[in-house]
Amino acid sequence: MENSHAAIAALLFIVLIVGINVMMYGIVRGIMRGGKNGPFETMMRAFDPARKKRDDEFEELRRSVGGLTGDGDENQKSGDF
Repeated sequence: MENSHAAIAALLFIVLIVGINVMMYGIVRGIMRGGKNGPFETMMRAFDPARKKRDDEFEELRRSVGGLTGDGDENQKSGDF
């Protein structure tokens, strides 16, 4: 009886470890496959949600300034003024 409980616990432990490894593989693969950005930049964005909010605010400010000055942003690249 004791051996069967130990075997079941060992199997559950192995399944748990394999499941965690599969999840971590998927997370890392998703980070490394990022689009135009490098993997380091994608990883830093994932760890810093305040940066995304700050970037969104700056993008909104760029659009507002472009609208006030009469410049269209269709030909303007990010960061160009």
